Amino acid sequence: MSIEEAAVANKVADPLLYFFYCLYLLSWGMPNSNSNIRRVRSLAETEITTLLVDLASPMRVASQSPNGFPLISTLWSIYEDGIFWCITQHGTLLRRNLAVNPRCAFEIALSGKRFKLLRGQGLASLDLTDGGRMTERIITRYLGDPNGPIAVSMREQVATEYAIAVEPRWVRGQGRR
Repeated sequence: MSIEEAAVANKVADPLLYFFYCLYLLSWGMPNSNSNIRRVRSLAETEITTLLVDLASPMRVASQSPNGFPLISTLWSIYEDGIFWCITQHGTLLRRNLAVNPRCAFEIALSGKRFKLLRGQGLASLDLTDGGRMTERIITRYLGDPNGPIAVSMREQVATEYAIAVEPRWVRGQGRR
């Protein structure tokens, strides 16, 4: 039985599964259909870069847990060359979830910009070898004292720090100012 058949068959028995199936249809398109569902218009990379240049605001990342429920994690992030970069430790639920299913959603609050926040969906990849580089970038962006106790603690964990690269499928501004 396909995910489509399971979701429709369990519409009443499992409303959450049906809800996520409807979200799937809206974001990835209708399977086996010539419907005219409008795709989400994404901001251009130059617009995203303009909004996020030197931004020091956390990013909320939603991943799917093995039980099917979403998990939201708040992470420091950097937008660079069309990719959202974050870091997470080996033992986190977020890393476990993204290793199994790289599809994710994200949100970043903006202050004093054209939009109140950015939302989007993307595919995440995990890289243990790039964890050190991204840890240093995050320390530089977010911490006032690069040699303070938080920075020292972050550097001590670099051996098990994963860089998360989220390649967006789409990014949309919400709440015009």
